[in-house]
Amino acid sequence: MTWRERLLALWMAAKRWFGGHNERDRRIIVGVIAAGLLSIFYIVVFEPIRDHRVAVASDINDGVDRLERSQRLLGALDGLQTERDDLKSRLKAVRRRILPGGSGTLGAAAIQERANELAATHGVTIRTSQVMREEPADPYRKVSVRLTLAGELGAVTRMMAGLEYDHELTVPFMELSRRGAAARSKGPKNLSATLEIAGFITSDAGVAAEVQEASDELVGPPLPPEGNDFVGPQRSAAVPPHGEAV
Repeated sequence: MTWRERLLALWMAAKRWFGGHNERDRRIIVGVIAAGLLSIFYIVVFEPIRDHRVAVASDINDGVDRLERSQRLLGALDGLQTERDDLKSRLKAVRRRILPGGSGTLGAAAIQERANELAATHGVTIRTSQVMREEPADPYRKVSVRLTLAGELGAVTRMMAGLEYDHELTVPFMELSRRGAAARSKGPKNLSATLEIAGFITSDAGVAAEVQEASDELVGPPLPPEGNDFVGPQRSAAVPPHGEAV
């Protein structure tokens, strides 16, 4: 007997069995069979599809969350990179203010060289130069040079402004006097000025080499305009007892 014949025999037996019940029993049997088929469909087809859709939705939500976190992280990285570059630029600018070399002699020589250059540019005469004693300023050392100058007020103030703004040096002490300066009956009056110019050196060879090799120019405030009526940065001028106040 083939499988078709067997199926046909089963179907005929089920049909005879179903026909042997009354109308009420047949409705109950149909309802039970329909409920069974629906249960099988729910378990075999609907529930796996629903679980798959839930899993896909959960994966999508997780992916969106990861994408948002990654975007926030990328934004933070861009900000941190910008901040890092800014800090590196500021560090390089600060190190540019350190005098080249790792000794007080080289630092004082650099100060004198810059002062001589500015004095020649603005027509100021340097009469005397004295290297002061080094002072500790951890992690650096302060180097100072005291200069005695002669020149017009505008030229001296422009030279001092160039030292501070262009060469990033400090002028902690300034003394002005007309004593010893050449007197003129007309025109601008020459002054005698004593300046203490200070800078910083480091004993770290690596930092010193980096400062020496740095090539970027610092941009500072503009130099004072030409003219004797410019008084330059504010400084307290100490006048000798027998000198004439400026």
